[in-house]
Amino acid sequence: MLQISLILFQSMNPILASAILPGWGELLTGRRTEARVFFIVEGSLWSSYVGFNYFGHKTMFSSQAFAVGHAGANPLQRDEDYYNIIEDFDSSDDYNLKVERDASYYYPNDPVGQQEYIAENAYSGDDSWSWDTLSSRIKYWERRKAGREDLRRASFVSGFLIIDRIVSVINVAVFTKTPNINLDSEPGKIGIYYKF
Repeated sequence: MLQISLILFQSMNPILASAILPGWGELLTGRRTEARVFFIVEGSLWSSYVGFNYFGHKTMFSSQAFAVGHAGANPLQRDEDYYNIIEDFDSSDDYNLKVERDASYYYPNDPVGQQEYIAENAYSGDDSWSWDTLSSRIKYWERRKAGREDLRRASFVSGFLIIDRIVSVINVAVFTKTPNINLDSEPGKIGIYYKF
């Protein structure tokens, strides 16, 4: 089994290998130092991605618990819009006043449409809230901001994971001397071609 895996590993196309795991193509072409660099970068990026995602979601979840404790938010509510709105309004009554104003703006001569809009968008009953202090609401906002920032960083890292693969593929395709991979540099165009 190990022998079959080793044969598959060694017979893998270096460009495809680099696209799957940056550094693998370099390793297959005998450039161990470059492979090590790509492996370290890839490992660092994945560690960052997992860390930012973990802490971002953990912070967002703890902010929801904070809103339950300090504003009386509904602990069973899982709608992210609900927790975003709690950031912006001292109470559900303040938010519902805005909903009523919006309803009269969107449906100026339609009382039925206004009532339907209010019923769809207002929060009442178990979903109502009221912050105990302004400082609690500010702390909640700061936690949510920190969580969003971590999640945003995770999305940036995912972009760097793609870039890392592109760089590794180009590195293998351009700088590896193999008979079936060549650089096409005719006047007016540049490219990489692969002969099967």
